[in-house]
Amino acid sequence: MSSSASRHLSIDIETRSSADLPSVGVYKYAAAPDFRVLLFGYSWDGEPAQVADLTREELPLGLAAALADPRVVKHAFNANFERVCLSRLLGMPEGAYLDPSQWRCTMVQAAYWGVQGGLKQVAAFLNVDAQKDAAGTRLINKFSKATAKPVAFEGGDWERFVSYCARDVDCEMEVASKLPGPIPEREQALYVLDQRINDRGVGVDARLAASARAMAEADARESKRRLASLTGLANPNSPAQLLGWLQGRGCPIGGCGREVLEAEAAREGCDPLAREAIELRLASAKSSVKKYAVAEEAAGSDGRLRGCFQFYGAATGRWAGRLMQLQNLPRGDIHGPALDVARDVVREDGDPGLVRLLFGDVQDTLKSLVRTALVPREGHTFAVSDFSAIEARVLAWLAGEEWVLEVFRGDGRVYEATASRMFGVPIDRVDKELRQRGKVATLALGYQGGPKALERMGALKMGIPEGELPRMVRMWRNANRRIKQLWGEAERAAYAALSGEGPQKFARGAARARLDPSIDGLAIDLASGRSLHYRRARVDPADGSLSYRAAGKGAGALKVETYGGRIVENVTQAIARDLLAEAMARLEKAGYEIVAHVHDEVIVEVPCDRADWCLGRVNALMGATAPEWATGLPLRAEGYTCESYRKE
Repeated sequence: MSSSASRHLSIDIETRSSADLPSVGVYKYAAAPDFRVLLFGYSWDGEPAQVADLTREELPLGLAAALADPRVVKHAFNANFERVCLSRLLGMPEGAYLDPSQWRCTMVQAAYWGVQGGLKQVAAFLNVDAQKDAAGTRLINKFSKATAKPVAFEGGDWERFVSYCARDVDCEMEVASKLPGPIPEREQALYVLDQRINDRGVGVDARLAASARAMAEADARESKRRLASLTGLANPNSPAQLLGWLQGRGCPIGGCGREVLEAEAAREGCDPLAREAIELRLASAKSSVKKYAVAEEAAGSDGRLRGCFQFYGAATGRWAGRLMQLQNLPRGDIHGPALDVARDVVREDGDPGLVRLLFGDVQDTLKSLVRTALVPREGHTFAVSDFSAIEARVLAWLAGEEWVLEVFRGDGRVYEATASRMFGVPIDRVDKELRQRGKVATLALGYQGGPKALERMGALKMGIPEGELPRMVRMWRNANRRIKQLWGEAERAAYAALSGEGPQKFARGAARARLDPSIDGLAIDLASGRSLHYRRARVDPADGSLSYRAAGKGAGALKVETYGGRIVENVTQAIARDLLAEAMARLEKAGYEIVAHVHDEVIVEVPCDRADWCLGRVNALMGATAPEWATGLPLRAEGYTCESYRKE
């Protein structure tokens, strides 16, 4: 919607539903049979807020008409909630929603300008006068959570709830007024695309989800029974009881956290019975079943799971996950044809014993199958296309690490090439072990990380000795001197900008650090046309450290320290995000319906009878020549088709 719109309508609503909003998301929440909008708070063009009490009256016709009027721009904090709920209020069927192009999300606007969080946190950070009523949580629990016990929408608490709704409208408007401006038009267009993807949703195989859930719960019960029998404990679920038992078996541990137990089970001298008990404990606590439960419970009546993506969920502009958390799906150890066999056994037979016979561990099998719970609609298949090593490509491009770029322009074997340069051996002599070292170094060390970064990337679990990690760090940095130089360059640019020396270009001109008075901090302008914002950025005169402020969980601000490598990480991930966003926009413009995206890959529903042709087009649109602002960046997209979502 252009700025020539006739009017602006700021909205906050209070609702009631028996569905649990955090568990099922707004789409399923609003589809519940007993869902209703209780209060409609609103303001026309910044005028004092009013509240329509929908427990006593119908939504005024003027407001109802405004919700569908393209000449009226609708504003709300977390506008997805208002838009979906009001679609239901207007009687729109499940799967049909108000046009997102007419909406502006103040939460997204705040995130773009460096303030992420809920309305309470954002308002506190910006020192908004009309902050949320502290009694809001109590009132929401009383009026918005549907229970068997009837509630009267009247009295003193109800009047306070009405005032609370009006106050939130005022708060949202004041938040918007304290931000430097709207989000760029390009980002607004991407927000609209994001909302359409969320509205579209992705199919769920309800039969697989239900069978996997039942199997996981049965297996967990069996593991607990066996654990009780093995240990003789009255309550083997008690960490204190289990810890005492393990210590009695000679286990030198001080807790029962997952990482502690995994390390003890892997210890060479671990008592065999203790190891078995630990394995049973870990098996009974595996959480793969939770994702199946979300897929099953949050899917709509049409079998589609909606609302899985949060636009601008990270400070870099990357998406965050909601509900099933597609960005954090386990990969598992079963691949290829065996994955289809395992899926059929779980879906059709539901027999844990058969799964154990064929694949060993039930929970690990179910972990491998989580992705496959997502399926295309009838007559279609998934075309999955992924940017190949996008962060490594962008980082090398920013730094001008030419040897890495040449690898990507050629066969793309960057892990082998990295190992070759690190260890001084010809690339054709890089064996599996050296490649593993090249891979973990590439993934862990690009942002000024050290030995601890290698550990977090799983170096020790890969069998790399701890004493070798510092040497690997030195070798990787020697092989990537321009990337190492970029860390210092980015840090110096930030310091110089904050010191009043004017805008400072770095990363071969692909980024620019500048002092931004509108946020009282640091802005980093990207070649893509977007900016990253570090509010209240400062250089500590005592120790020279660089920090900025972010919204905390409570009132006030959280101090976040940063440095050259972290700035480079932010810029790299932001540009990778912008490349993905542009590719997604190209796909949608070409008529391809994106149903999900995970990290740097997109999942598109395409007709079965044109699957291979469509995949070729999707890959071509994804991996098209780099945009003009990223000249010289070698992009590549690879993909595959599948009847259920998986990694190949």
